[in-house]
Amino acid sequence: MKKLRSKVVKALKKEFTFKCTISSRMNQVIIYVSNLDFDQHLGMLLQQTQQIIDKHFPQREDNLCLVIRQIDGTNQNMFKIWKPVY
Repeated sequence: MKKLRSKVVKALKKEFTFKCTISSRMNQVIIYVSNLDFDQHLGMLLQQTQQIIDKHFPQREDNLCLVIRQIDGTNQNMFKIWKPVY
């Protein structure tokens, strides 16, 4: 699981188009976004995150827990990307 999170962080850093900082902590991938209308762009952030993970890790064995958080800490959204069912 830790290895998958590390690879996910690398893939997101490489392909994410939003200005952000990405790290892994306590079994979560955390995406810190700044200078952003959080509510207005949350859907796009979630969609892009899901697409990048599905592209690079289509046959992952673990579920992923992700957090999108504003740097100032005023808003955050936690979600899971479930492993595929075959």
